Amino acid sequence: MNRDTRNTGMHRARVVATIGPSSDETATLAAMVEAGMDVARLNYSHGDMQAKATTIERLRAVEANSGRPLGILADLPGPKLRLGAFDGSLDLQREQHVTLLCGQEATATADARHLPVPYASLASELRVGDPVLLADGLVRLEVTHIEGQAVHTVVVDGGRISERKGINVPRTLVSLPAVGPEDERCLRHALDHGVDFVAVSYVRSASDLEPARRIIAEAGLHTWVVAKIEHPAALDHLDAIVEAADVVMVARGDLGVEIPLEEVPAAQERIVDRCLQHGRPVIVATQMLESMVDHPRPTRAEVSDVATAIRQFTSAVMLSGETASGKHPVKAVETMVRIAERAAVAVNHLPSPPALALFKSTRAITGAAAGLAAEVHANLLLVATQHGNAVRLMAAHRPPMPIVAMTDRPRALRRTTLLPGVLGCLVEERSRSRETVAAAVESLFLAGHLSGGETMVTVTGSPFAIRGRTSTVRLIEVDGSGHLRMLE
Repeated sequence: MNRDTRNTGMHRARVVATIGPSSDETATLAAMVEAGMDVARLNYSHGDMQAKATTIERLRAVEANSGRPLGILADLPGPKLRLGAFDGSLDLQREQHVTLLCGQEATATADARHLPVPYASLASELRVGDPVLLADGLVRLEVTHIEGQAVHTVVVDGGRISERKGINVPRTLVSLPAVGPEDERCLRHALDHGVDFVAVSYVRSASDLEPARRIIAEAGLHTWVVAKIEHPAALDHLDAIVEAADVVMVARGDLGVEIPLEEVPAAQERIVDRCLQHGRPVIVATQMLESMVDHPRPTRAEVSDVATAIRQFTSAVMLSGETASGKHPVKAVETMVRIAERAAVAVNHLPSPPALALFKSTRAITGAAAGLAAEVHANLLLVATQHGNAVRLMAAHRPPMPIVAMTDRPRALRRTTLLPGVLGCLVEERSRSRETVAAAVESLFLAGHLSGGETMVTVTGSPFAIRGRTSTVRLIEVDGSGHLRMLE
């Protein structure tokens, strides 16, 4: 691999793409991976479990054929309020009166004056004058009065709606749990099928992540938990949420409905900044290349939006409807990758992101290794990792050279698909740390990621490189045959 590709290509922000009806066939999935998709997102708010299982099976087959790790993110439904079921779609007109029938799952026929809302408690949580937003805020209602389970409203901004569309109530903190019974069912299904990341929706406090953590621990797994920031309450508890999560997502769709639109850019910058300080990967999501749902090219404003997120040092950018239901899923991935690669060149000239705010033992060791690598102009950083945490912390330092995640666990490699600048190296754990590193160096040399005379800083455990506690930093050099020698 030539040096330019190794440094620039790998340091681009990772690309997460949502899989849906437009992209769930094997050929399309393979083309998206070839185009540069790093993580496939499965939205558990839509579709049935069997379809999800089939898609995961296809993704793993595509991953095996591609020869590189592919992450799978299961996005749980969360406490999202939705309309109930009804046939067809409806046009709501300004000043029209609409009654929300709380506690009702469905209506037999479409009736623009009566809409079912399965969440029964909404009637007791709303107040007269409260806004009720439908369909990502495109339709706005205002509560006029409440009678029992019937919430009477008037249409302020009209538009077309259909069944199961989302409901947002910006002035109301609903009492639904972040991980309810349906989320638990989805989570257990996702874990049974080996997903790599689980996103918890509508996180309002760090405690909202605990049920997912408990279920993951009960399954004997170390699946990373993604906290989706899409409610204003989360901004009040941001540091605690970031510290409790493994990954954070700036879910701008619902966040932009729950808070004024003009406040979203500053909220995004603040969330990304906090993640950098805490050493957490962060995904910026929603409507990044929205026009590509219908068109083969994005708008210039969309390109600037993606580039801005990357210049803020976001770890990954996400495609939603563009790849799930859009007409050009492969082109959308190709476009996102091109933007990310070009933006990565510009990021190289920006000041380094803030240092990690909290230093514990592994953070201190990865920080020391990153500093040493920069001082000696090392060509690579090699980080041994069992579950992906050590390499995640190393990636948070954003060193200028590539990072190699050395592990004997394929699942750990898949977690690195959200970390910019990280290559994967799968090796067998040896009885001595030095022997494991030597095997990794030989593999990297044969694959063209290292050349004779290049130097590397390694971060390993002891006495076992991968399974031992992270404790050792070494400077090594590669000879012309791909063997290592320690440097004084």
